Amino acid sequence: MTATAAPKVYSIAAGLPFLDVLADGILARCGASQLALSEAIVLLPTRRACRALRDAFLRRAEGAALLLPRIQPLGDVDDDEAIADAALATAADAQPWLETPPSVDPIRRQLTLARLIRERAPPDQAVPPAQALALADALGRLLDQVATEQANLAALTTLVPEDFAQHWQVTLDFLAVLTKDWPRELERLGAIDRAERRNRLLAARTARWGAAPPTTPVIAAGSTGSIPATAALLAAVSRLPAGAVVLPGLDRGLDDDAWEALAPSHPQHALKQLLDRIGIARTAVPMWNEAPPAVDRTLLLREALRPAHAIAAPVVPDRGAFADLRWIESASPQEEAVTIAVVLREALETPGRTAALVTPDRALARRVAAELKRWNVAVDDSGGTPLAATRPGVFLRLIAEVAVSAVAPIPLLALLKHPLAAGGMASGTFRARARAL
Repeated sequence: MTATAAPKVYSIAAGLPFLDVLADGILARCGASQLALSEAIVLLPTRRACRALRDAFLRRAEGAALLLPRIQPLGDVDDDEAIADAALATAADAQPWLETPPSVDPIRRQLTLARLIRERAPPDQAVPPAQALALADALGRLLDQVATEQANLAALTTLVPEDFAQHWQVTLDFLAVLTKDWPRELERLGAIDRAERRNRLLAARTARWGAAPPTTPVIAAGSTGSIPATAALLAAVSRLPAGAVVLPGLDRGLDDDAWEALAPSHPQHALKQLLDRIGIARTAVPMWNEAPPAVDRTLLLREALRPAHAIAAPVVPDRGAFADLRWIESASPQEEAVTIAVVLREALETPGRTAALVTPDRALARRVAAELKRWNVAVDDSGGTPLAATRPGVFLRLIAEVAVSAVAPIPLLALLKHPLAAGGMASGTFRARARAL
């Protein structure tokens, strides 16, 4: 059996709840048969998306029993859930997990790279341990990026013109940690880098499905194919007999000139590359399940992100595009956090409303969460809590600050006032003495 030639690619409009619409479409395609639904395979970008899709199916079941499809993450191939999926799958599905070498632990890689950096440093230019760890972290990210893009470190010698060869040689000597030392360490450990393991597993699944396509539904959704190995798998899924690729928010209304002029920084560029890889025109991509919502704000975003050299004439967005949008200027980060917290609390007090804060600023997110605690509102921070921001982490940071500052008054008082500080005494006694100090 061979894969079908015509790719099947769909899109869900950006203004719709992606996973809810995806779940509705899967249920509609599987019909009333629970068995057909349980045999389907759904591939999503992350574990978080997998959990959210399970919740979306449960909401549609309204408390009734439901046999869910096999929902698997595309990117997290080394996590416990992916290993469990492999263990419950057929022998052919589990074989790549068993045959591919394990990935090296990130902390072990950083420590090993730091050791190799210090060993390669000239005797008169010793690298301090802290600096070696920072350099090792940067080299680790470089390794992952090279593996993700399926590039070759051997090509480093050809990147710089002859005029700069002497200066570039200094960099090459340093990067020998990656080109010579690290491969030997991996061979000794019997392991490979995490990104390389992901590439091998994705390539193994792509090859297996290309040679023997499954007849049960296979749906890959939410991924833009920015990783070459993932893009190859998505192209294979789109041509399976019962396969489908569902794209997030493909802009089908952008004119052809602007579409062809998209820069890598544009959010639609990855989708354009993926469609070129699959071999399907943007105009041939239908909607997955529902008609797109009102286009006022979609048009506003499209024109705001349009490539500068593709703007034929100024576009004045309709007034409806700005409905319910508010611009608030704050005098300080604390005032900004309080304002956001008040808006979120107002949403909680309004029946039927929900609210979410989306921000890349982790400090702002923590400030907003702290303000909400004043009203006994606990929020689910999807970004997690850094170790240094936990109670024990803050305590250890204060200890280090006191040591570095030679027991300066302000760091010392901050340490003594921490809830974990007791000095071997009863908590009340220690607090009283700290206040007296």
